[in-house]
Amino acid sequence: MVDWTRIRSDFPALQRKINGRSVVYLDSACMALKPRQVIDAMYDYYEKYPACAGRSIHKFGEEASNAYLAARKKFADFLNASQPEECIWTRNATESLNIVASSVKIPKGSKIVTTSLEHHSGSLPFVERARRDGLTVEVIKAQADGTFDIEDWKRTIDSNTSLVSVVHSSNVTGTVAPIKEIVEIAHDCGALVMSDDAQFAPHHPLDVQAFDMDFSAVSVHKMCGPTGMGVLYGKLEHLESMNMFLYGGDTVSDVRFENGKIIPEYLPPPEKFEAGLQNYAGAIGAGAAAEYLQSIGMEEIEKHERSLLEIAIKRLLEMDHVHILGTDDITIKTGLVTFRVDSVPSAHDVATFLNDEFNVMVRSGWHCAGPFHYQMGIDPKKGTARASFYLYNNKEDVRVFLEGLTKLVEISS
Repeated sequence: MVDWTRIRSDFPALQRKINGRSVVYLDSACMALKPRQVIDAMYDYYEKYPACAGRSIHKFGEEASNAYLAARKKFADFLNASQPEECIWTRNATESLNIVASSVKIPKGSKIVTTSLEHHSGSLPFVERARRDGLTVEVIKAQADGTFDIEDWKRTIDSNTSLVSVVHSSNVTGTVAPIKEIVEIAHDCGALVMSDDAQFAPHHPLDVQAFDMDFSAVSVHKMCGPTGMGVLYGKLEHLESMNMFLYGGDTVSDVRFENGKIIPEYLPPPEKFEAGLQNYAGAIGAGAAAEYLQSIGMEEIEKHERSLLEIAIKRLLEMDHVHILGTDDITIKTGLVTFRVDSVPSAHDVATFLNDEFNVMVRSGWHCAGPFHYQMGIDPKKGTARASFYLYNNKEDVRVFLEGLTKLVEISS
């Protein structure tokens, strides 16, 4: 049995009082709070051995190298990658998606498949790759509840499809895509699958081998880790065959000068994609975050979030003027709910009221998912509000959120 009260005490930011009231942080889908364990791991690096990993042979360098390698191993274990070399450190999930979009080899005249539910980072890099190389992009339209009709995938993915980019869990509707079925359909047609796991990885067990994923993009700052860190998982055979994304230091095994020419020999993954000095503290923090979540158990985190989501959605469905975007079926959702209040001009007004009057912090805007808002007839400038729950939230947070929203509806209608 997980002691969620103790878990909550791991997060220093939740100990703050603002205007004499506790903080209700419901914006984890944008940025998760950081536990003391992650903060301490990064602090140790900066205080005790702030040196380059993989370069210097002195004691600080050795300690940095060992911690850096250990962090990659921790993250590989978190994803159940077959080997640590399949995990590439990036700045964020957006960079992970761009690496695949820019570097994977796609035959001329072939097709890329994506969806109307993608985060902009899951669609735009592939749209631009298609524009650059004269490829075709075909978009599968999500249903109004944020789910997909599997028959649409079977009709759209064909022998001319080279790559599929799909969001595993939507940051707008929270719906979880049937990724295993999508991967099977794609592989039967000879296509690769890029899974955007920025929202899935922090909240559900993610076993890249069980899903048979070709690529997965993970955003570390959404899973209790530091900002400026992401991970690209890729099957080693794909990473080895891809073009390089950046060139420079740490990517080479040798650079010769012969007959007036510079001749490089490049290293295999992961160094192949990690040019230049790395964010060592960030990687160490990422490893600590992965270890922290695993110590609690991803299945337990998933159940905890859904218990809070169930309370919130049940009440939201009863409220006048409040409309949930996407399905209300918590069994196929990550722990978030996006909604509109039709008696309030803009979602930003909703977020401002909750913040100013109740210390409830939610997200407002279009959540970097313009196409789905347009599809649903929602003006992206007015946007939608999103409350997202995580392992450190509790029933009191949900109660205060609902109290604030109820008050807003009363005074605005």
